[in-house]
This record gives sequence, C-alpha cells and structure tokens, in this order.
Amino acid sequence: MATNSTVRRWRWLTWLAGGLGLVALAAATSCAGMNKSEIQTRLVGLPKNAGMAALGLQRRTAKVQLEGRERDVEYVWTHAPAEAGKRRSEAPIVFVHGTPACLFNWSMLCFDGEQASELVGAVDLYAFDVVGHGVGTKSAPPYTFQACADSVRGFLELLDLRNVTLVGQSYGGEFAWRAALDAPERVSKLVLMDSSGYARADGEWLPEEEKLRNWPGAGFGYLLSSRDRIRPALQHHFAAPIRDDQLEEMFLMCENADNWKAMTQLCRDENGTREGEIKSIRQPTLLLWGERDVAYTVEKVAKRFQREIANSRLVLAPAGHYPHEEAVDFVRRELLAFHLGR
Repeated sequence: MATNSTVRRWRWLTWLAGGLGLVALAAATSCAGMNKSEIQTRLVGLPKNAGMAALGLQRRTAKVQLEGRERDVEYVWTHAPAEAGKRRSEAPIVFVHGTPACLFNWSMLCFDGEQASELVGAVDLYAFDVVGHGVGTKSAPPYTFQACADSVRGFLELLDLRNVTLVGQSYGGEFAWRAALDAPERVSKLVLMDSSGYARADGEWLPEEEKLRNWPGAGFGYLLSSRDRIRPALQHHFAAPIRDDQLEEMFLMCENADNWKAMTQLCRDENGTREGEIKSIRQPTLLLWGERDVAYTVEKVAKRFQREIANSRLVLAPAGHYPHEEAVDFVRRELLAFHLGR
C-alpha cells in the first residue's frame, strides 16, 4: 500500500508535469488569450449589459502608487449621472467588482436590460475596472489586494470624488474596505457584499481556489478555460440557475492572460493581511450578504465583520455569493435606503 507521503509526492509530480506542459504550450503559442478590444466588443453586446453599454465607456491613463510603486494604470469606467428632477443625493455611489469580473458585473443592479432602475438618475453612479481586470490595456503586476485597493483609491483621486458610498462585492469588498481605511477623507459610507478580509484555515478553500493557489501551472489556466469548465464552478455560488449572458461574461474575463494572472495572484495573496485593521473602519457600513453564500458564509465571515465594525448593520439577501445579480430588487432597495440615510 502506498504511504500518504508517496501519494502526495505523485500528486505533486502530476501537478508539476501539468504545469510545465502549460508553460511549454504558452511559450510555443505566445498566446495571451483573447485581446481586450475583442472582449470589450463581446461584453457590450451581451443582453444583460445593454443599459450600461449605452452609457458608453470612458478611458484615462494615470500614474498611481500601487503598493508604493508608481505605475501607469488605464482606468476604464462608466458614469450614470444624476438627472435634474430625479436627483436625491449629491453624494456619488462607486461600484467595485470582484474577481474574475469587470465593471459590467453591476449591469443587472443598475439596469433591467436597457431599462434603467430606480438607482439611475437618482444619484451619480460610477463603475470601473480595477487594475488587472476588465478591458484596460495596461498591465501592472504583481496583482495583490493592496495594489487593487490602491487602484480604487487612485480612481477616486483621478475624478476627485468625495463623500462617496463605496460598494464592493467579494474581493471587491476587500479592495473597498482597504481603500476606505486608506482614504477616509473620500469615503463616507461603505457597502460590503459577501466580502473577503479574514484569513482562512486549511480545508476552508473551495476546490477551484485550491487549484489556483497550489497548482504550479495555474497561471496558464486560461489556455484551458471553457464555458463548460466555468459553468459548474460559477453555479456553485448562485442559488438560482445562472443565465447564459452571466456565464459568457465570466468566460470572457477568463479568456485574457492578464485578467487570469490577476485572478491567480489575488487568490494566492488572500491571507487576511490587514484583518486586524477592520475594527478601525469608522464609516457607517452596510453588510449586504447572500444568506446562501458558500465562499464567505454568514456565520464565519458576515457576522465577524458585524462584530468588528462598530457602525455596521447586517442584512441578508435571498441569494448566494452574488446578491446584486440574484436579488436585484432587494439589493437596490437596501442600497438606496442606506445611501440616502433612511
């Protein structure tokens, strides 16, 4: 009978061989995956993104300190301005997506296809691509939680946004709360949806996370990406069956080498580095959580945020990890009420 150490050795050799094979394939093909312009064309053509796409995308490159290193970051964003006669607040809402995702991850919350929701026109809404994600063409690795949080701060500085309600989901939640700690003069309120932030022990990682963290060839996984591979991994995070255009958006995010690199590097960087500072968050905080989230569960994560953030309130949505895409009406109501101080 093989010993446990022998099994582990063979498993590691298998992973290593697979990883070296992918490296060789990448070198042979010089493949960077789908280019960003093609991804953008496909994203704006998805039915779920019709309203957001109609707003148009804006671009500007800025020099930003990412973990103490000055880098060129190409910001890509969309802006739904408040409208005369409908404006209900002078303070803007800024949306911060997770991984792998992009600014269009907020389309279903802001629009019903082409039809604007009650959020649009009531306040200034901004959604942008975090560095290393979406359709921005500037590569700026290494991608860490702090670098991504710095890119959030950089976006607020670029447009000189103040008195912001910063809304972040999943990894985007951690980018957001770090930015709130680092730039409190710009962030007045915080909304965390199913956010990361705390260290996880062995055995608490999901299977796809284990592969990204431990497989030597994980950085080249985009070469094997497919809709059939992504669907079951994504469905695990949804309480309801995912739509084809939701699946397609996630697939497109995984088709580019730099986007994939960001996802892999962030998964390996997730370790609760600044969890001790969470209790220092002073902004009023809405914890808007999917009650069936399997990644960051209510009991282990949401309630810990609630205990440690003094001025926080926990609200459970009938959803999994993506309440802003599953329970859109519920999330819209809670978000707008919190932003307006009701």
